[in-house]
Amino acid sequence: RSAESKAMELAVEIAKNGPLALRAAKRSVAEGMEQSNVSDAMDVEKECYGTILDTEDRLEGLAAFREGRTPVYKGR
Repeated sequence: RSAESKAMELAVEIAKNGPLALRAAKRSVAEGMEQSNVSDAMDVEKECYGTILDTEDRLEGLAAFREGRTPVYKGR
């Protein structure tokens, strides 16, 4: 299996996640890598996670997990 096909498989799996959570995760990694120490990087991660706590998508993900179904994310 080629690296490209493996990358595509991974991209498909990642894309199944909530768009708001993906955006927050990407921001967390990008901005966290710019920090000079782990503590500051963790502060960035906490801030990013905080942006999704009160979203409908987060609640949908939790409910879907609890109910054993695939979540339907709406980007809200």
